[in-house]
Amino acid sequence: MDRIPNEALVVRGGRNRPEDIKRSTATHPSGITGISVECAVGLSVAELAVTIPHGQVGVTTVGEVRSSDGDVIRTSQQLPKSCKINWLNTRTSKSAADTNDS
Repeated sequence: MDRIPNEALVVRGGRNRPEDIKRSTATHPSGITGISVECAVGLSVAELAVTIPHGQVGVTTVGEVRSSDGDVIRTSQQLPKSCKINWLNTRTSKSAADTNDS
């Protein structure tokens, strides 16, 4: 599986507070524990957020997640609503909670 470049944008709907991340953390069928995010190389925030039903969207980059000891991993089993779903491994709460709301 190819590694997602550090400059790729990562978006997730909602407020993305630590308690939101904790409540949403689960284990993907592939065995990765974390949260679902939208991430794809070369797409804008608007393109990544098109399927997100929330009024708020958190935005960061893959590199920022990795600098906080997390990672964004392509998953083999994609959800039907999006071809861009990936899994953000939340090895530390800082990695997901530091996303910026826009």
